[in-house]
Amino acid sequence: MIGLCVEQRRAMAQRTPLVYEDLVSFPDDDLRREILGGELYVTPSPSWRHQRVAFTIATALDVYARQTGGAMNIAPLDTVLSAQDVAQPDVVFVSVDRMHVIGTKGIHGVPSLVVEVVSPTTASTDRGRKRDVYARFGIPEYWIVDPDANTIERCSDPEADVYRTVVMFDCDMPAATLTDLVLPFAEIFS
Repeated sequence: MIGLCVEQRRAMAQRTPLVYEDLVSFPDDDLRREILGGELYVTPSPSWRHQRVAFTIATALDVYARQTGGAMNIAPLDTVLSAQDVAQPDVVFVSVDRMHVIGTKGIHGVPSLVVEVVSPTTASTDRGRKRDVYARFGIPEYWIVDPDANTIERCSDPEADVYRTVVMFDCDMPAATLTDLVLPFAEIFS
């Protein structure tokens, strides 16, 4: 729980788990808040490079969405997987067969793909807690993008709390579940 002091974390540990209604009751103060397993996660604003990498991936997914009838969006946008699991992936993609999950205020259900661009403050959550939550809810594909290492970890085939297939890429990356999509590595990390 980044950004919370020890006393706030202790107080939260003694309370009932937070739910989506709690999340929407917070003030609109431009902080990025997520609830994972009923716990509040607050992250600082991302770096310039983080945003450029996320934007470039979003652009590639937007082109793909226009070709396939899907939809793409970027953070901040709530992805409500359950009352106690509300994430804000850096980029989210919804294929045409899942369009029913798109609501007026965000995603309410399982999208086709989520992308997290790691930073020093989010890396352990993105590779740990979020990966477990995304797998548990059966999100078909999850990309963990590391702009410092210039790598993309592609997670797919979720079963229980685990992605059964995890492949690391340092070159053009074909999507595991999105037909004919290849992520242009040189553009992403230029």
